[in-house]
Amino acid sequence: MSIPDDGLQERFEEFLRTFKDEQGNLTYWPRIQQLSLNAETSLTVDFQDLTTFDNVFVVEVADQPSSFLELTNRALISVLRIEDPDYVASFADPSGIFKVRIINVPDHVPLRAVRSKHIGKIIQISGIMMRASEVKPLLVVGVFKCRGNAGQCPNEHIVHQEDGKYTIPEFCDQCGQKRPPTRLIPEKSLFIDWQKVRIQESPEELPPGQMPRSIDVTLRGDIVDISRPGDMVKISGILQTTPDFSRRGGRLATFNIFIDANGVEVAEKEYEQLEISEEDTKRIKELAEDQYVHERIFASIAPSIQGHEKIKESIALLLFGGVGKTLPDGTRLRGRSNILMVGDPGTGKSQILKFVSGLASRGLYTSGKGTTAAGLTAAVVHDTDSGAMTLEAGALVLADQGIACIDEFDKMDPNDRTAIHEAMEQHTVSIAKAGIVATLNARTSILAAANPSLGRYESSLSVQDNIRLPFTILSRFDLIWIMVDTVEATKDRELAKFILGMHRRQPMQSATTPTISSEFLKKYIGYANRYVIPQLSAEASEVIENFYVDLRKTAEGGVAPVPITARQLESLVRLAEARARMALRSKVTKEDAQASVRLMEESLRMVALDRITGKIDIDQLVSKMSAAQRSSSDKVLTAMKNLEEEGTSVVSEDVLIQRVVEMGVPREAAEAVIRKLVTEGILFNPQEGKVKRA
Repeated sequence: MSIPDDGLQERFEEFLRTFKDEQGNLTYWPRIQQLSLNAETSLTVDFQDLTTFDNVFVVEVADQPSSFLELTNRALISVLRIEDPDYVASFADPSGIFKVRIINVPDHVPLRAVRSKHIGKIIQISGIMMRASEVKPLLVVGVFKCRGNAGQCPNEHIVHQEDGKYTIPEFCDQCGQKRPPTRLIPEKSLFIDWQKVRIQESPEELPPGQMPRSIDVTLRGDIVDISRPGDMVKISGILQTTPDFSRRGGRLATFNIFIDANGVEVAEKEYEQLEISEEDTKRIKELAEDQYVHERIFASIAPSIQGHEKIKESIALLLFGGVGKTLPDGTRLRGRSNILMVGDPGTGKSQILKFVSGLASRGLYTSGKGTTAAGLTAAVVHDTDSGAMTLEAGALVLADQGIACIDEFDKMDPNDRTAIHEAMEQHTVSIAKAGIVATLNARTSILAAANPSLGRYESSLSVQDNIRLPFTILSRFDLIWIMVDTVEATKDRELAKFILGMHRRQPMQSATTPTISSEFLKKYIGYANRYVIPQLSAEASEVIENFYVDLRKTAEGGVAPVPITARQLESLVRLAEARARMALRSKVTKEDAQASVRLMEESLRMVALDRITGKIDIDQLVSKMSAAQRSSSDKVLTAMKNLEEEGTSVVSEDVLIQRVVEMGVPREAAEAVIRKLVTEGILFNPQEGKVKRA
């Protein structure tokens, strides 16, 4: 048996006045007193507090959610009329303005599980906001001027608008006219803000191989525009229906569903939705005190893939991330790293990406061939209902504060791949399409995997010939790893035993380094990101500075290749901060800096080592030629010019090689450079064994 509405309203008013938290402090009364000071018109109430206060509210929400929400609004106005009558009196119709917003509704329904049984019920859904319409005024109470009797009728009609449909007066009791001509008086009418958004299933809730589901949500009042595309949101409201129409305009028996939102919560931070209990916190602090905490975390990254220790270490640092900074002049320094893995087929790149996308709190996995620029950044779509153009967030915006894993990076269309330039360095996505000019946040780390251009990595060719990605993209990756499938009997046997052991369901855990479960590691990363903000110490700065300066000293005077640039210097800082955060330290130590320097050296040795000089040369990576090749090509062209001046326009290749060797270039290097110049069209072969300048 339910309580009469009057009694229930009094009970709710009592709840607002008297409810206290666990510490004995009044929860809602101080907020009600602050409403007018903050110019607010709604009060957010946690449903768990309601159930703690009186179970009767649970019954009412289940049976009559619409009338219960109206009752709570009346109760709030009733309390305010006593506490702050002037504030209530400042609104012509307070019943359409003041709202109680209910959050943490017990009936949390996965978007995929919304069914007809939920129609008319109050439910809570969670997901990613995909798109949002512009905010429009919605007419709630219309005041109409009657224009009957040739405009002489002085009567004004007050008409409450139901279900968002424009309703005009049916009859004028003064002039006696049915459906008289009327004019809306906007200044006397009551409008509230209205917005329509679309919520899509979050990636972690999406079953494998399924298309993500979405649902439209209408927002009214002060909950419009508090979230934007790409945000993780929780929305509570009543599931409503609208009739479906055929193409010819006939009404169908099927209905479209939408949620009339009552409360909206935005997950502001990446790891906010993780629930970390006191027991978890205790275990996290115990793990942080373990002297082998780094090794244990490295071993827990993709434990089903054997080897690749350096790559796993760098990915662990990517997951924890450095500290983003905003300088006094407004310049933003990114704290998130980007990593590229280039390797032979069958080296486990895709498996590593899949593992990381599942471990990261906001991890998205996408493959190169099925990815477009609009799908990565943002698309401008036509809203069929309103006719307006709206923005729909892409993968990098949806992975804001998370990790975007891009497989088959080399298979992407070059025009689409350039779309991520800005996101990788500035952590934003800028759009200027169809009259929409916007900048969205894309604070995401990018973990990419690519195959060599010839299918397998060819060690006799340069890195550029093997990778064939634009220099502008390559320079934005903090670390680049080459994964080569080499034939070695001992390692091959170990790998075979490891894979066969997995198929026989034998435990993978190493006896020397116990791994951490993915569930607990996710909480550990979340805790570290939420509470630990490491600062660079003087000792760590000195280690990084010395490495940078000493390595660049070799290029002084322009006699040697440039080994490292300022971009790698910033990468070292990010990696060192991530390593400190991994141990929950607030200071970056000397050891953290040394470990990041060691990783950087390993990566540079793989991708930027000049085989001719034996020195690290960043031009190997970011230019068409290494510094040594450029120097050799200058000598080849000088020799060609000298031979032409001697009266030979078409030069014998053997004579040219001999002349270049006399200038101090090794014979093999001279032959390789001449081949490269012919390939690039600077030289050409008019006949076999002869060379001429183009």
